[in-house]
Amino acid sequence: MKLEGMPTKELLALHNRIADKRAGPKTFATRTKLVARIEQVAADKNIDLASFGQPKKPKATAQRAEPKVQAAEAPDATEKKPRGLGVGALARAILMDPAGYPHALIAEMVNAQAAGAAATAKSVRWYANDMRKRGVEVPPRQKHHPADMDEEQSAEALSTVRMVEPAPSND
Repeated sequence: MKLEGMPTKELLALHNRIADKRAGPKTFATRTKLVARIEQVAADKNIDLASFGQPKKPKATAQRAEPKVQAAEAPDATEKKPRGLGVGALARAILMDPAGYPHALIAEMVNAQAAGAAATAKSVRWYANDMRKRGVEVPPRQKHHPADMDEEQSAEALSTVRMVEPAPSND
């Protein structure tokens, strides 16, 4: 085995296998000192470095007289359960509706249709963003901003607003 041709990391591993005291990567100042120390330890312990560290040849295993028993496959394990329309698929389908329902309404629709669903407006926005990242053109959402409303829409929105008396102050 030529120690001079080995990388320092392998030399350090070889040293730690044959020496009594382990060494770290900063123990030896130079590579030459590491090689000298390995040769000194090998000489002290009568170790043949030429055969040391060579991979051992694997022994051939004896053939079994009886073949291994095949595990019986359970019929339930191989059958795939049919998947229904999941929350994500349902949200994506509603997002593609040209009506452009708001995200909060889509979340409520998904929760009503899928048992055990807990969709939020934020999760629906994530689905829409994921679709856009994949190159799907998602129809725009309805945005009822007061500045965008005409007189009729504004009157309809304001009809739901009710005035509340201010709380009495203790001044």
